[in-house]
Amino acid sequence: MKRINLALAILLLSLTTGLYAQPGTLDSDFNANGKVTTDFNSSYDFLYSLAVQTDGKIIAAGYSTINSISYFALARYNIDGTLDNTFSVDGKVTTAIGASDDETRSVAIQPDGKIIVCGFSNNGTDDDFALARYNSDGTLDLSFGTNGKVTTAIGSSNDLGTSLVIQPDGRIIVAGFAEISSNFEFAAARYNTNGSLDTDFGINGKVITPIGISDGRAYSVALQTDGKILLAGVAIGASDADFALIRYNSYGALDTSFNHTGKVITPVGTGEDEALAMTLQSDGKIILAGYSFIGSQYETALVRYNTNGSLDNSFDAGGKVNTAIGATDDKATAVKVQVDNKIVVGGYSDNSTDYNFALLRYNSNGALDTTFGTKGKVTTAIGTNNDMAYALAIQPNYRIVLGGISSNGPNYDFGLARYLSGLNVGVLEFSNSNHSALIYPNPIKQNTTLEYTLNNKEQISIRLTDMFGRTITTFINNETQDAGNYKQTISLPDEIPSGSYFIIISNENGQESVKIIK
Repeated sequence: MKRINLALAILLLSLTTGLYAQPGTLDSDFNANGKVTTDFNSSYDFLYSLAVQTDGKIIAAGYSTINSISYFALARYNIDGTLDNTFSVDGKVTTAIGASDDETRSVAIQPDGKIIVCGFSNNGTDDDFALARYNSDGTLDLSFGTNGKVTTAIGSSNDLGTSLVIQPDGRIIVAGFAEISSNFEFAAARYNTNGSLDTDFGINGKVITPIGISDGRAYSVALQTDGKILLAGVAIGASDADFALIRYNSYGALDTSFNHTGKVITPVGTGEDEALAMTLQSDGKIILAGYSFIGSQYETALVRYNTNGSLDNSFDAGGKVNTAIGATDDKATAVKVQVDNKIVVGGYSDNSTDYNFALLRYNSNGALDTTFGTKGKVTTAIGTNNDMAYALAIQPNYRIVLGGISSNGPNYDFGLARYLSGLNVGVLEFSNSNHSALIYPNPIKQNTTLEYTLNNKEQISIRLTDMFGRTITTFINNETQDAGNYKQTISLPDEIPSGSYFIIISNENGQESVKIIK
């Protein structure tokens, strides 16, 4: 390890790692330019969902169309954006589910590393809810359903699964919409860990709920800490469409403590409004993201609700926020909350020529975060034609990943972009190598994780100091470690007050450090 004094170490870290770069900047550690496209050797490869493993690898799910037939499609990426060749043989998997077209809309990762996707599959006559479960190497998990696959008819005709969530007990909830007498209605199904329907939920494992005058379509599902289940989407009335939200008890009955009926319909703009994504804050408040028609164009829309279903009037003006980005057509398709409670929204924007990825960040009160991008907004061209983001994920190091479709002419590919968040994730350089160590989360409450790589055998010490360099506690003292990857859980002493500190990691030749915040 090179000898470096404390002040110079901090300066080099900020210059070489982008740690203090402008939030919203493309991350050059991700495929060199912050962007990745993936072709499944077909004309249409559509990415609709992202999930991040505990090791930071990214799972992207959607569908691929080959010879006019669509298949479930998954890709797994390493932290640097390269395809992970330990997933299948080339980082990509396609799976046929039904008789013809199969499309994935959502992906989640179980605690054991198995990967579950949901969407819909055509049985030759109409569409059904469809699920598949994969082992961590990309092979189908044959213990799930029939050879790793499950299809479920919900209504009398087309049934489309759009979103899934895994309960703490391992049961799986899939939300979407089902066609009943020519109208669509909110629908959900719950499955046991082996893929069978959970008959304790609704009627034989299924729930169908009308909302709105005609169609109701659920696009997102979320699970509260008390086990109650939220479905969000759109309710279509006589003349326009509005945001729609439904809450069920854990067994699938409407929760009448939520807005007295279990249902909430919210007009946002002056015309068509659709909620396409949902997330929950740590305090239980509910955020819906989508779009609304304002004047003569579509704008991104956010609505925040209190836990009882009422609008949160502390969120901008009356619980609603609209944001114009491009020339005519802006839509939010994904939303997440950072550890600092800032709200990150992904989607796409029309620049009057084509569509670009769009990324927005708001403060917790609904105001745009002007430290992010250009006054809270970022747009990114991935290909040479239309680029539309449908998915958003935040990695353990707080980097923000957008995923969707990217076009270079007539073909569409999986497209991803990664951005710096500006949060203080520590990065340390070891042994004059390109390997980095990460400290996360940061800021922290009590515990943090230090991950690092050594290319050579070294004698390592790790300690916590105050801002004046005084040692508070030592975690590792002169421990000889071989070359390899290491993960160290660091617990801060209860008695130290909130403030700034340093984690110092050193060997016999010198030390390097990173600032942490409690």
